[in-house]
Amino acid sequence: MVDIYQYDKKKEEQTIIKTDTGKRKKEQYIENLREGDAVNDFFAVKLKKAQRPYKRGMFFEFIATDKTGEISVKYWGGDNKDRVKRLYESFNTGDVVQVRTGMVETYEDRLQISVNETSGGVRKCAPNEYDVTDFLPSLPEERIQELYETIKKILKNTQNKSLKLLLSAFFDDLEFVHMYQHSPSAISRHHNYVGGNLEHTVGVVRLCQNIMEMYPSINKDLLLTGALLHDIGKLKEYTYAASIDVSYEGNFIGHIVIGEQWIREKIQKLRDDGEEFPTDLEFQLIHLILSHHGKYEWGSPKIPKLLEACVLHQADLMDSQVKNYLQMIEDAKKLTDEDWTMVYDSDAGKKRAIFLGDY
Repeated sequence: MVDIYQYDKKKEEQTIIKTDTGKRKKEQYIENLREGDAVNDFFAVKLKKAQRPYKRGMFFEFIATDKTGEISVKYWGGDNKDRVKRLYESFNTGDVVQVRTGMVETYEDRLQISVNETSGGVRKCAPNEYDVTDFLPSLPEERIQELYETIKKILKNTQNKSLKLLLSAFFDDLEFVHMYQHSPSAISRHHNYVGGNLEHTVGVVRLCQNIMEMYPSINKDLLLTGALLHDIGKLKEYTYAASIDVSYEGNFIGHIVIGEQWIREKIQKLRDDGEEFPTDLEFQLIHLILSHHGKYEWGSPKIPKLLEACVLHQADLMDSQVKNYLQMIEDAKKLTDEDWTMVYDSDAGKKRAIFLGDY
């Protein structure tokens, strides 16, 4: 196998990195990178930004990821625009690339990797060169199975015959279960890792169960079925291999409508097989799915009009916001040892202070 640390460079040409001939584990993870480090390793490409000129030629930027985080990589090319263009077009979002002789720098209080055309390089890797588990953060399989036990208990204890049949139509399908257990819940922000959507769903379920104890008039089977199925559209909205990306279907339709369509298809199949599924119950369940984001401006096709829809929205919002805050603290602690830091608040449209110290 060719050593990742060896490369050939033609005179006056960008660095050419030889292709590896076997699978190699990463050695340099993003969370461990520090200013001044030389970088020679594999990274997944999360996002590419367009080529732009600078005073010495052309450069481009991409966001590199592995299972520990993400970092910006800037490739500084010379004045041969075609050469930089060919390299830029040689890899795409979702690919794994090998970065050779990059240097970790600090820019605007954030770490980035700079690669100079005269001394370093970037190369798209073949799938047999890397281990995909190096790039996607994921829950341990034991944790996934532990979380899924909560789902199985609800499936067992559902009393409404029609809702129980619907849940069985989904969860008796082993392919669906595998997707349900391992799908991420987002590209960024909360639960953006393999198993994240399951963890989020269980969080929503548990919040709903706590609220049901306080308000006994809630239709328990309707609410918990809505909680179990509210984000199943994300199983088709996101793809994940070396990185998490939005699918073709996800870009055009989105997880709320995908989920609504999927549930309606299962209900129609039950009816085609001779099972009864009341129309009113179908409308109520579908309403929970369509309204769980709570507001039109948050992408919700409907706003809650049932008590159960209100509870589901609030549980979904709470779990996502608490987890988002926890991940924000975790990310911030990787960048500073101070007790306070500034983070961008998308709701306020500006930065605000958060506390990172022990208390």
